[in-house]
Amino acid sequence: MSAEPNIAGIARLLYIAAGAAIASWGLWGADPAWTQWTWLAIGGMLLVLGLIGYSPVHAFIPIKAPKAD
Repeated sequence: MSAEPNIAGIARLLYIAAGAAIASWGLWGADPAWTQWTWLAIGGMLLVLGLIGYSPVHAFIPIKAPKAD
């Protein structure tokens, strides 16, 4: 079962930008400990969700936003 895209437009762009920013913080800004891996995992997850256009938050909470085709 594949994830059907449920976000589009500015929301998708925000997911990608936030994921890239958080992952960058994990690579270069965070302390070299478990927090570094946590920031990388959260940023990577947001980046992948933005790239595929799927959001679990939008799937469970009906938000009136344009959906991807």
